[in-house]
Amino acid sequence: MNDRQLRHFIVLGELLNFRKAAQKLNIVQPALSASIRRLEEEIGTPLFERTTRQVRLTASGEAALDDARKALRHLDQAMKNAKAAVVGSFGQLSIGFVGSASYALLPMGVRAFRTEFPDVVLTLQESVGSRILALIEQGEMDLGLVRTPTVFSPNVVLKPVERDQLIAVLPTDSPWAPPANARNISLARLAKAPFINYSLSESPMLHMAVVNACREEGFSPNIVQEAIQVQTVITLVESGLGVGLVPAVSRHHKPSNARFIKLTNPPPACNTELAIAYSPSRLRAVSRNFIETMLRIAESGSVALVESDRK
Repeated sequence: MNDRQLRHFIVLGELLNFRKAAQKLNIVQPALSASIRRLEEEIGTPLFERTTRQVRLTASGEAALDDARKALRHLDQAMKNAKAAVVGSFGQLSIGFVGSASYALLPMGVRAFRTEFPDVVLTLQESVGSRILALIEQGEMDLGLVRTPTVFSPNVVLKPVERDQLIAVLPTDSPWAPPANARNISLARLAKAPFINYSLSESPMLHMAVVNACREEGFSPNIVQEAIQVQTVITLVESGLGVGLVPAVSRHHKPSNARFIKLTNPPPACNTELAIAYSPSRLRAVSRNFIETMLRIAESGSVALVESDRK
């Protein structure tokens, strides 16, 4: 049994006329008759009662007709999905992301991607950069949005999509804060402040970026607490435990008990980026479409928004 025979059976079952069915199928009537005979032989029972005056479905034909329609719809859909998967407009995509990606870039990119590719099922998982890179390398995740600097993974490519810079976050009315009308703060001003830093075990490169930035300003930070995510750093600062350095995009979060302020002449260690991580050997068409969408959104929207925050 093949899709051609199914189509012949369905059309004849609906029209109950060999001449009209053959015309609709654009084949000659003897070919249709032969196709139906072969189908009946394969099934092992007649599907039609034929007389010189009329054609009727047998009980077996009536029982099979609806299932034949369903089977043909499933087959047509399978063929459509297979073709769509080749161009990346159908399938599933698993994406890991660090918390700071959710402030602007990720929701904008996901919204645009779902509008353009509604038949792709997205699975989003928040995690730390090192874990995301490990899952991509192991083939358990397709793509990731991670913050640099991050651990080096030889089998994973990082494509920057959003440039950023670390800024200070201080508790409201902090003794280390500059005057309320000040737009910048020297990192050296925080030399004696307790620091909330990124976890050395989970985010070692970001941890060292903060340490190196402080050392470039002539002091070692007094780290009193570590956190895994940027949002956690901000929350701990809000609680009054200390100060921290977070990406400027964090300004999209509006804490009630903390203040963001840019650094005066920030050292190079304060440079950071959001990057799309992927394994070149496992890059599918659907993944390429998501990467292109994120790059387009970053160029036209998110990056401009972050840059305007710095003015």
